[in-house]
Amino acid sequence: MAHTSNDDILKTLFDSSSELRRFTNSNIKDIPAHGSIIYTVFLDNSEFIYVGIGGLSGKSVLDRNPQSRIRQHTQGTRSGDQFCIYIQDFYVLPTLLGQPYIPVKGHLDRLTKAFIQNRLSYRYAVVQSEDSNVIVRSLERELQAGLHGHAIPKLNGKTL
Repeated sequence: MAHTSNDDILKTLFDSSSELRRFTNSNIKDIPAHGSIIYTVFLDNSEFIYVGIGGLSGKSVLDRNPQSRIRQHTQGTRSGDQFCIYIQDFYVLPTLLGQPYIPVKGHLDRLTKAFIQNRLSYRYAVVQSEDSNVIVRSLERELQAGLHGHAIPKLNGKTL
């Protein structure tokens, strides 16, 4: 569902009656195929840890793909994905500290993917206007700073 006001977007992102979604490929198909997305991520269905955006590139709203960012996170691979880097650094690697570890190609990415799919969930809002990329980018910065009465996200919070 496309949103038109910041109040509608915030309600969708934080209202506990709005469904929390798991990071699975089957959930991605429900996200519209064009526009921009803003999403909030929760650890164990409760702790607000991240706010992110997607569907930013493309000259028109029809060229923007809001599904791609969630798909990228669902894979759990660290390469080029700041969210996955945060999850690996803050949640996966600490579980390995103090234990013998033999590096195996892709092992940490698989552990990160399992953590994301088993412990994290998200809510999202899609904006389908020509300035959708500007709207979600601005709202992301505001949420990172704790504006609008919500907690600062643990992993990518900022102060203005």
